[in-house]
Amino acid sequence: MKKDKLPSLISVLILTLITVVMWVSFDIYRAVTKAPESIVPAEITKTLNPTLDQDSIKLIESKKFLSDFEIPEDIISSSPIPATRVIPDPTTIPTVEELSQSPEPIESTNSGAVE
Repeated sequence: MKKDKLPSLISVLILTLITVVMWVSFDIYRAVTKAPESIVPAEITKTLNPTLDQDSIKLIESKKFLSDFEIPEDIISSSPIPATRVIPDPTTIPTVEELSQSPEPIESTNSGAVE
């Protein structure tokens, strides 16, 4: 006997039902475990005044404008600038003559041998 397969429409409906059930359950879980909203003080939520302070704007506009030619390149400060010291490199770099010499054999001593 041959078993009848489920029609493709029923398969799609079953997968859709599983998806909807999982979606709803995850949304319920997220709503239950959601952190409470933080309380914002009334001072922060107070509305801002949208008008501009004209006196402050006029004060800014009355400031002196310096062009690029008027700005000095070297700024002299009253505090002394510490002098930098050159720290010599502790490693020595061998010269070409030292590298081209053949090494001399080193005589080994049997100081650690058992007799």
